[in-house]
Amino acid sequence: MDIAGLLALIGSPVQQVFLLATLAVMAIGLVFGDRSVRIGIGLVLANFVLTAFVDHWVWLTIRAAVAVLDGGLFGLLVILAWRSRRWWAHAAAAFALLGFFAHFIALFDQSIWWRAYVGLRWIFSAAVVLALLAGVAETPFARSYERWAARQG
Repeated sequence: MDIAGLLALIGSPVQQVFLLATLAVMAIGLVFGDRSVRIGIGLVLANFVLTAFVDHWVWLTIRAAVAVLDGGLFGLLVILAWRSRRWWAHAAAAFALLGFFAHFIALFDQSIWWRAYVGLRWIFSAAVVLALLAGVAETPFARSYERWAARQG
């Protein structure tokens, strides 16, 4: 099976672009990121893979199992943010919280258009991925600051 056949399994062109961009950011982060970036990427990848297994489980108007996974991702990113001194980890946790809240918006307002619910979740998950990318970009600056701080005393 070629790449076009694999992409056809994923869904719409928007989903394909989002998946490929996410995987590209993850690869960049694994290659150039530091330990905290790699942990964040591992958490997001685990959430991404597990979500694929439970995405079809719908309760009322939400994907309840996905909501549980998104809540777990938020909790683990909060722990990462507490242990890390890096600003991007806090941003990733904040965006994960907003993605978790999107499930409750659809639960409490069942008249919301389903695509708006899913689109809102996509926007916040893209923001988490962009926060990880910012962590990759910030890594050389953080390393030089840590070396400078160590020399200062």
